[in-house]
Amino acid sequence: MSAQQPPGDRQNVPSGPESHDAGENAGSSTQRRAGLRGSIWFAFKAIEIRLRFIAILVGIGLVIGYWDSIKNYWDKWTRPTGAEVAVSADEEFYCPMHPSVVRDKPDPGGAIPKCPICGMPLSKRKKGELPELPEGIISRVQLSPYRIELAGIKTVEAELRPLTLDVRTVGYVAIDERKLSRLVVRAGGYVEKLYVNESFAEVAEGDPLAEIYSPELYSAVQELLIAQRDTTSQLAEIAREKLKLLGVADREIDEIVRTGKADSRLIIRSPHAGHVFEKRIVEGDSVQAGQMLFEVADLSTVWIEGEVYEKDAAMLRRGQTVEATVDAIPGRVFEGRVSLVHPHVQTATRTVRVRFELNNPNHALRPGMFATVSLSTPMQAVEPFRTQLAAEKMELALTSSGADRPEVDANVPTTGDELRPASDESLIAMQKVCPVTGAKLGSMGKPLRATADGRTVFLCCAGCKDELAGSPDYYLRRLRTVSEEGVLAVPEQALIDTGNLKIVYIEREPGLFEGVAVTVGTLAGGYYPVIDGLLPGDRVAAAGAFLVDAETRLNPGAASTYFGASGAPSSGSGSPAPSATRSNETGPDASPSGASEKERANMAKLPEADRGAAERQRICPITDLSLGSMGVPYKMTVEGRKVFLCCESCKSQVAKDPQAALAKIQKNESKR
Repeated sequence: MSAQQPPGDRQNVPSGPESHDAGENAGSSTQRRAGLRGSIWFAFKAIEIRLRFIAILVGIGLVIGYWDSIKNYWDKWTRPTGAEVAVSADEEFYCPMHPSVVRDKPDPGGAIPKCPICGMPLSKRKKGELPELPEGIISRVQLSPYRIELAGIKTVEAELRPLTLDVRTVGYVAIDERKLSRLVVRAGGYVEKLYVNESFAEVAEGDPLAEIYSPELYSAVQELLIAQRDTTSQLAEIAREKLKLLGVADREIDEIVRTGKADSRLIIRSPHAGHVFEKRIVEGDSVQAGQMLFEVADLSTVWIEGEVYEKDAAMLRRGQTVEATVDAIPGRVFEGRVSLVHPHVQTATRTVRVRFELNNPNHALRPGMFATVSLSTPMQAVEPFRTQLAAEKMELALTSSGADRPEVDANVPTTGDELRPASDESLIAMQKVCPVTGAKLGSMGKPLRATADGRTVFLCCAGCKDELAGSPDYYLRRLRTVSEEGVLAVPEQALIDTGNLKIVYIEREPGLFEGVAVTVGTLAGGYYPVIDGLLPGDRVAAAGAFLVDAETRLNPGAASTYFGASGAPSSGSGSPAPSATRSNETGPDASPSGASEKERANMAKLPEADRGAAERQRICPITDLSLGSMGVPYKMTVEGRKVFLCCESCKSQVAKDPQAALAKIQKNESKR
């Protein structure tokens, strides 16, 4: 039995089909609302995912763009306390000869650190203080590998080259005055006959030219014939000598004595073969004693009179071979020699007159012709190289003969009071510079005497002794700036002429250029011969040398930093622009423009297992120098990775901040 519902409730509850339809309508309405919310939610999720992706990309871009700043802040926050104290000190140590060697604190125990390259104690300076350049160095600049590549700077090795000086001049053909004769009559008379009655006639030696009637000659012949009758008297000799003075030949005098007939006619004969250039008489002329009758010139040899500029006069020497050409005979070359260089300069033209002597077969060269003369002189035969060559030969003889003298021990310090053989001072004056560093002997203390391959050599310091012992042939060759085969020379583009000085930039270390003043000779074949200032083996900037020079003069940042320094001068110091500058710009190529032969040789000494990794790294993370530039690269392991350094002295810097070293290596490798 069903329960009875209140009347009101029964009125509000649908029953039967009406109740079923109402349930379906309510369900569909709920589904529509749920579908709309899902669409909105899906759209929101899609937008959120896209915005998240865009935000991630923006974040990555900011990290990449500000990576250097982030890394600098990270290094600052994570730097060890000891390193911070060292960097903030007021003083540091550096090597004047190798500016890449900089130490920020003394060795353990307070000792002054030594240069790992030359072994000399390092010099002290304040951070930011401009380094004092060694004697002979005018300027110094350090360029990054990227700047070197960008500027197209190329280096070449200064070496001995067979240079020749070519001199070319013009002149005119002239008669050889030594073979020009003027014939005069020695007794008055009359011209009875002319055998040569025209100018420029060709005659042979002894040919008769004219016949002169002379009463004075007739009297002298009579005196001879009378004197011949008295065999005891010396009158015959006196009369014979008188006839000779009148121009009668010995054979004609003998003929007069043999025949006993007096002859009143004097035959004028040609003294040598040649041409009658001038005839001043005709038949029937009256002539007086001393009057010139003929001028005869031998053209088998001729002169060419020319002029050369005073700067070229030193290239000429007597007996030097020359070649001459004339327009009248194209393609034919006449060989001759320098016979005279006039001892004075013509002030109006600033030239020096020169005389060339040439053979003239078949009389092809005619006096008055214009001629072009050219000659080549080996540079070593010209002053001052000729004197230098003689001095080097003398030095070689002296040093070789003194090779048996006792050698100074490099481990024993010198006090300057040791007695040296008297010849050592002269040998030091001849050698002048250290073959290892190129420094002037005496600039780093008393020169050290050593022996290499039986020859005495003087070094600037004890640190050079091991280098000399390792490569004696190379360093002995550096002492020879001139030889029989050539002279030391550099390309024309390597020389910077400032007006007062001529400067060449030597690459002492990869990217480190030092300007030195040089003395050079005359340009020949695109090369300047070097008289003083360089040594064989020095690598000099050739292509791009002007840009290196401009970097030392025009770089506005030159006053704020220098190579190897850990500090910088204050902006208000008012100090002049330094002569030692550094360019710190970086770029996508962190590799040098080309490894030197020394670097490649040192890299080759690494074990084969390490060589590939070292070649990929290429740059020391501490000094930024190329691996191999300071000897065989030093290997160490940092957080499980092989790391190569330019020298063992950099090990302590890596130990202080290994992460920075690894990051720098990765950065350099990524740029390549």
